[in-house]
Amino acid sequence: MELNILVILIMSGLAWERHLQLELPQTLFAACGAILFLISDALLAWNRFRMKLKSAQFLIMGTYYVAQWALAMSLGQPNVYYLS
Repeated sequence: MELNILVILIMSGLAWERHLQLELPQTLFAACGAILFLISDALLAWNRFRMKLKSAQFLIMGTYYVAQWALAMSLGQPNVYYLS
C-alpha cells in the first residue's frame, strides 16, 4: 500500500510542477485530476484501515470519477488561434 501512495504522490507533484511551468488549461486539469485521485485513494485507505465513513462509497467514487474526467480532459488539444 505504501508504494501505491508514493506513486500517486509523485504523480500529483509532477502534475502540479508541469502546470506551474506551462500554465495551460490541460495541465490544470491534469493537476486537479491527480489531486482528486490522491484524495480518492486516501479516502479508500482511511475507510478500509482506520474507520468506516458513513458516506464512503459516495465520497470515494465521486472523487474517483471526477478525477478520471479531469485526467481525460487534460488530453485535449489546446485551442491555439493563428492570425495569418
